[in-house]
Amino acid sequence: MSDFELPAKKVTMNVESGVCRFTARITACMVDENVRISIVSDCPQVREFGERVKLLGMFEALKMPFSENKVFLHGGETLRHSSCPVPTAVCKCAEAAAGFALERDVSLKFEKGERTSDQNPH
Repeated sequence: MSDFELPAKKVTMNVESGVCRFTARITACMVDENVRISIVSDCPQVREFGERVKLLGMFEALKMPFSENKVFLHGGETLRHSSCPVPTAVCKCAEAAAGFALERDVSLKFEKGERTSDQNPH
């Protein structure tokens, strides 16, 4: 045990993944110097991912580059879609639970509008 103790803070985030219509509820809390992650989802791939990231070292979710980050590595092994937002949500929750970030909402939204032929990149 270290000379100081981080406050036991529980952080919860709800994720709406998009067109797949699956949701996930991610909870993170500090346990000693680790972050315990719990994921509830109807998506079988997200549930498998959740089993692999149940306990993270307090710095593991912050590791860069992405290719060395345990959360994203396990996402690559279990999730079918590289654009699934759940691994990023796990990192955000772990970061906030460990006291390295504020609990601030994130958002990904497409701009709605008609696409014209000059906007087509191909």
